[in-house]
Amino acid sequence: MKFKLYKVIVFVFILFAIGCEDILQEDVYSQLGPENFLQTETDAIALLNSVYAIRNVGSRDPWLMEELPTDLMIQRGGGLRGLAQPLEDFTWDSGFGFLNTAFNTSYNVISRANIVIDEVPNIDMNEDRKRRIVAEARFLRAANYTYLYNFFGPVPLITSSNVTPEDRPSRASSEEIAEFVETELLAASEDLPITASEFGRATWGAALGMLSRFHLNRKNWEKAAEVSAMIIESGVYSLFDGGNRTELFDFGNENNEEFIYVHEYLSMDGYGFDLLAHIVPPGYQFEAPPKENFAAQYQTLSNFLDSFHSDDQRKDAIITEYLNTSGELIQLGEDNARSLKFPEDLSATGRAMGNNFVVIRYADILLHRSEALNEINGPNQESVDLINKVREVAGVPLYNLSDFSTIEAFRDSMLAERGWEFFTEALRRQDLIRHGKFIEYAVERGKSAADHHVRYPIPQQQIDRNPNLQQNPGY
Repeated sequence: MKFKLYKVIVFVFILFAIGCEDILQEDVYSQLGPENFLQTETDAIALLNSVYAIRNVGSRDPWLMEELPTDLMIQRGGGLRGLAQPLEDFTWDSGFGFLNTAFNTSYNVISRANIVIDEVPNIDMNEDRKRRIVAEARFLRAANYTYLYNFFGPVPLITSSNVTPEDRPSRASSEEIAEFVETELLAASEDLPITASEFGRATWGAALGMLSRFHLNRKNWEKAAEVSAMIIESGVYSLFDGGNRTELFDFGNENNEEFIYVHEYLSMDGYGFDLLAHIVPPGYQFEAPPKENFAAQYQTLSNFLDSFHSDDQRKDAIITEYLNTSGELIQLGEDNARSLKFPEDLSATGRAMGNNFVVIRYADILLHRSEALNEINGPNQESVDLINKVREVAGVPLYNLSDFSTIEAFRDSMLAERGWEFFTEALRRQDLIRHGKFIEYAVERGKSAADHHVRYPIPQQQIDRNPNLQQNPGY
């Protein structure tokens, strides 16, 4: 336990300030160790902030694991091409480095969250604040089990800070993971506020939104419909409709009623969001230089771009031409368009942008219920009304119930809609898997994809450390 606390203490001097565009003030301790740490409310908040400070969803490797094996994009250029190519070609194995990054990142969150959950109840402090801190940690822990389950299937379920590597825990069952996630997110939602005290912190809606997505991906249609309805009927959230749909992600609109849970980034090294540096084409003329432009090139496939309705405002976030630094207009060509959904941070320099990465937003919740009700009842008016809410703010023609004669017809339209709405948001892989299209579409693109590729292998480094970890079938 002391060893774990010493490791965590390193992270509580300069921490990410959730909801603020600044860094927390550094507190100087002459002697800081397990004996005099976690004694006050300030210590509890600092430790909780260290849990939030770890960014997994939206960071490079997990983002590529969600987007690159899909029908939306390819990666060309730079040293990253060789590193990431197995994702595009479905040739990854248990030694693929991105897997260990994703695995370790989520377990780092879980480890720190366990310390918060175990230790904060012992601190003499305001009881309401204590319950909220513990609830936020429970949310973050459960959320990271959903991320791990999405990538790897069931994993070791570690719920105590007293577990050490020597314990060598085995993998839980799918049912155990599902029961834990549901119980934890429901319990956390009871003590989380409706509105975050600081932007970026967990709320009631974030906990239920994460649970709704988890149920949907497990095809628990009744529960997905029920939980998403709780969020919709609360009236807390609404779709952003402030002009062109692409303005949803503009910096001036980052704190809007559609965003339910975000990972907050700052425009400074070590805390920034560097997606744009991987996306913009060579010689791209930034509006507010200097900015970094990596050799890596995240390119949008033409088949996807061509699938948008001509009136769809969402496609305006994808560029097919650009001005270079010499003032020349360059056409990007086939399979070379670029998604600028997360636009340039005009106040930033270098690679570190201050864009917040949206984990859950209200449009997703509307489509959760729409999809779930179709799976339960077949095409129905409520499902059509819900998908139409999303289409209306995008500026595209609305559907009629008569447009769908079968469950499959509506399901296909839902998958297409989710692609248009959530491209670049690290949801496409799980959507394709849930709809049974992940392997089929990959084979159509000429990839050597097989059924076992719907899960990534447990990283070999983890199995080497813990021989009780059983590998996923097919690897």
